[in-house]
Amino acid sequence: MDLGIETEAVALAAPYVLGFMGFMYGLLLVFAILRWNQSQDVIRNMWTRSLVATPLLVLLFASLEFGVATWGFMVGIFALGAHREYCAAIELKDRGMQMVGMVVLLALIIMSMNPNITDLDALSWAGPQGAGLLGLALFVGAFGTWAVPIVQDRSENVTSDVGRALIGFLLIWFFIHGIFLMHLGAIGVGACIFAIVNVSVTDSFALIFGRIFGKHKFRPVLSPKKTWEGVFGGLLMAGIAGYVAQPLLDPLTATQTAGLAVLLAMIGTMGDLMLSALKRDLELKDWSQMLPGHGGILDRVDSFILVAPALYWILLLLGV
Repeated sequence: MDLGIETEAVALAAPYVLGFMGFMYGLLLVFAILRWNQSQDVIRNMWTRSLVATPLLVLLFASLEFGVATWGFMVGIFALGAHREYCAAIELKDRGMQMVGMVVLLALIIMSMNPNITDLDALSWAGPQGAGLLGLALFVGAFGTWAVPIVQDRSENVTSDVGRALIGFLLIWFFIHGIFLMHLGAIGVGACIFAIVNVSVTDSFALIFGRIFGKHKFRPVLSPKKTWEGVFGGLLMAGIAGYVAQPLLDPLTATQTAGLAVLLAMIGTMGDLMLSALKRDLELKDWSQMLPGHGGILDRVDSFILVAPALYWILLLLGV
């Protein structure tokens, strides 16, 4: 299928992604016809989720076509929006801690948008994949956040404020790894697509398998709707998708990409549960109402927050 796409990885993935979207809309239509009288609110919510997610997915793929600057811009908007969303949800009053986190993350995003990240002699130490920048940003963000109450000369609520602020900073630092996937050389675009497809397939089929076969609760406190059947269904389909998506990570074999996809699906599920644990502790249903049908940005990217750094460091360690 010739879609006029110049980037090889995007051109390779586009027909499969369009087919997957068509399949999901078909399932949704069948479900709506069969269960309209019993589940009108659920069906309306699912259509809203789909109609909001589709243009976002198209925008993400379009940004990959134009390179790391546009991809970094898109991910950066979501990252900074998610940080602001987190600070509002936990009611972090200390503006100093908020600003330290926001400034460090913004600087990291801007530097990551450079397609030749270490062309400058001053950044040569960071390595061609930018791992040094990620490490430095983590140190500066953590140090800066902890330094705020020292500058203020206060001890009241320091443990609570610093701990909550650092959790938010760390979550978005993880998320920004999604930009740095583009710096993994020839497979950079393919790695980004692999991560997006992994999260989408795992989440979608975990929901489908859970609806059809779900009987045994997976983590009833953290995520009451998740079932063991749904989780295993998501892992199974992620493995199949990973096998098919081998050309995106060409140095690896299909068996290796299938195994990698299953591992990432497990890590993504952990990301989902970690964010759910925070929401339960804060007595929140959603992080915000920014995305109709989804809740907030963090509700939408909870799995990607861990999948992106996991894939980045695995591929870096493998020397792919």
